[in-house]
Amino acid sequence: MTILRTFGKLLISLGVGVLLFVAYVIWGTNFYTGQAQNDLAEEFDRAPIAGSATKGRPPKNFTPGHGAAVFRILIPKIDLNDGKGYIVVEGVDEEALKLGPGHYPECRRDFPKPLCTNFPAAWPGEKGRVILSGHRTTYKAPFIDTDKLSKGDEIIVETKWGIFTYEVYQQKVVEPEDSAIVVQKDDVRELVLTTCNPKFSAAQRLITFARQVEAEAV
Repeated sequence: MTILRTFGKLLISLGVGVLLFVAYVIWGTNFYTGQAQNDLAEEFDRAPIAGSATKGRPPKNFTPGHGAAVFRILIPKIDLNDGKGYIVVEGVDEEALKLGPGHYPECRRDFPKPLCTNFPAAWPGEKGRVILSGHRTTYKAPFIDTDKLSKGDEIIVETKWGIFTYEVYQQKVVEPEDSAIVVQKDDVRELVLTTCNPKFSAAQRLITFARQVEAEAV
């Protein structure tokens, strides 16, 4: 009987431990990213663009550091972050994505392979493919509902050199090792969102493609 009581207490302790861990994974990581996003939004809103930006284009050799706030993304269809959008940071490694969606960087000192591209990174307003990655679970899960996007839905990007509107034209699911999306094309102006698929799994990747349809220089 004593053994059964001890075993029961052990199971209860394990259950409480699991519940506490789940609570941290869901609420703790959300709180962390929420605080980070507040700080990043303040940083982004008050800071002028470094260097001299051409009208509607980023400054030449624009190379923000790891985790720096680079622009804001809003997706009206899925009410991203209660309509406030998310500040996108530079980098797509684990630490960067804890802060919010990440911009896929070109390979340089702070961005070693494999989480970088050998192609020059594209920025909103430029020809090329602007590639963003974001969590679908934990850390506020910024891309949790991207599967609800359909052809014609708008994605708005606010930068320090302009506001750019993209329209979704395709979605597809690929294997994690598929690197085709990081290949740059100089004849398009695209935004690509990548996230895990299905929800609560990293077995595949859900890719959302959008074309630039409007640009407003600032």
